[in-house]
Parts: sequence; C-alpha cells; structure tokens
Amino acid sequence: MADVGAARIVAAFASLGAAAIHLASAADHYAEWWAAGVFFYAIGAFQAGWAVAVLRSSGRAVMLLGLLANAGVIATWVVSRTEGMPVGPGAGVPEGITRADATAAVFQAVICVVALWRIRQRPARGFASSMRAVLLVGAASAAVAATTMPAVETAMSHSHSHGTADESEPHGHDGDAPGHEDGDAEPRDTHSGTSPTPSADTDESGAPEPSKTEKPTADEPGHDDEPHGH
Repeated sequence: MADVGAARIVAAFASLGAAAIHLASAADHYAEWWAAGVFFYAIGAFQAGWAVAVLRSSGRAVMLLGLLANAGVIATWVVSRTEGMPVGPGAGVPEGITRADATAAVFQAVICVVALWRIRQRPARGFASSMRAVLLVGAASAAVAATTMPAVETAMSHSHSHGTADESEPHGHDGDAPGHEDGDAEPRDTHSGTSPTPSADTDESGAPEPSKTEKPTADEPGHDDEPHGH
C-alpha cells in the first residue's frame, strides 16, 4: 500500500460508489428501455473495474480513460436532466434529479478532478508509512459507504415501486360482477337492462304450471255428466 497515492485511493472508492449506484439503478432503467438498462450495467461494470485498475497503476492511460468515461457520463446526465435524452421512450422530456443520480454525479466529478490532476502531475511518491495508507483507506471507504448506501436504497426502492405499479393499479373491477350495480340484490340482465322475473307459467320451483286455458276435467266441481235441464 505504500506506493499508492492518496488521490488514487479517493478516486478508487468514489468509482466504487458510483458503480454501486449505477448497478442498483440499472434494473429500473432496463424496464423502461432496454438500451438505457444496458448502458447503466456497462457503466457500473466499468467503474468497478476502473477502481481496481487505479489502485494497481497510476499510469496516464488509466487516468485518461477514467477521465473521459466519467466526463461522458456526467455530460449525458446533465443533458437528461435539462433537455431530455434525444432518443428513447422519454425523448425530449427532462428527468427529475434524485438523490441517487446526484450522488453518482458527485462521485464522478471527484474522479474527473483526481484523474485530471494526476495526468498533469508526476507519478506519486506514495505514503510515508503503511499506517497512513491504511487510515486513509478506512476513512475513504467509510465516507463513500455512508454516502452511497442511502443513494442505493433510493434507487432500489424506486425500482421496486415501478415493478409493482401494474399490480397496484385497478383492474377495472369495482367489487361487483359484470352487470351488477351497487345495492342490487340480484344480477341484472345485461342485454335488456331489467332484472329477470319468474315466468307466469312457472311456479317457485321452476316447474311449469298447468295452462289456464285447458278444459276442466270431469272431476272438477260444478261439472257433472247429468243434463243441465236445457
């Protein structure tokens, strides 16, 4: 650790924080538009890999790559929050600034400043002692973790809210079956708009009643076989 400069440690942990935020937000962006999700996954993977690379080497190529990539991401973020992205489902519509993307933008700005400064300076001479390096690593990791965790939680909660939005939306049922209205005890006839009523030719059990036009039988009262005296 004695040959690792303080600025490189700060840049490395800032890159890890930005990577965590981008990876946490990738699923939400992928659900909105697959290209945006792939972009976030790619940026997160690059920033995580660059953090490891910058701890191993402080060469100009590594620093220049980190500067260009993070500056490009910052520029994309500024456009999306001011003018709106030129392509995609929300083309031309500016997005709101959230805690997650604002934190990632700050981390990336730190990376750009450190990378630009390291490109213009001679190679770092390292620390006076290993203890100083360990203390700086601990302080940088604690600060980045304390800043990153709330941003990651915000990104994850935003992603979950989008994933459950379809389930929380009403499905067009108001608690009644089709053709029912509040207060109706019986189902309505959806074709005629009237409630079905028992037929006059049926009794309560549903069996057909004898027709009133049928001739009375011989056993009915008031009828016999005797002549009526006409």
